[in-house]
Amino acid sequence: MNTQLTVIDYDTYECRHSSAHSRQCIDGTITGSGKCVAFCEYEQHPGFLTDELRADHNCLEKSCIYYLQKKNRVRSNRSVNDLEHDHIMEVSRRATSDMEGMRLMRADRDANGGWTIYYISIADYVFDSIVCHLEEMTGSSIRFSNLDYRFEIAAELIFGVKAL
Repeated sequence: MNTQLTVIDYDTYECRHSSAHSRQCIDGTITGSGKCVAFCEYEQHPGFLTDELRADHNCLEKSCIYYLQKKNRVRSNRSVNDLEHDHIMEVSRRATSDMEGMRLMRADRDANGGWTIYYISIADYVFDSIVCHLEEMTGSSIRFSNLDYRFEIAAELIFGVKAL
């Protein structure tokens, strides 16, 4: 029997969320992702925490073992390559937003200056028209590459729900 412990961080929970802009808090309310400062893994109320919820629950004072701190991201130190990567990912997400059975994972620049967009899926998709559109928008060559995950793992990463 495999009893390996899986360590999950704040970013993993954020990536699993279906919306890029809103998050469900531990009290059931929905808030903007920018207001979230942490995530609580406690099974009785899992969800994101705002400053107010964190203070109300005394997470820091109790040194709660279910508390996952959001990483501080400093945008001023970002390189041009980071900004280009974010732009490619954003326009690719918009272009593929109606493809419910897939999720974009990352983009890598190739030796010729083009981009490879890596994705996972539980269905087959044709990207020809999307590639043409993205290449016109970005001025870079674009290629999609499927990361070959087992169905159960892909479904969990795409939908944020464990397959039975």
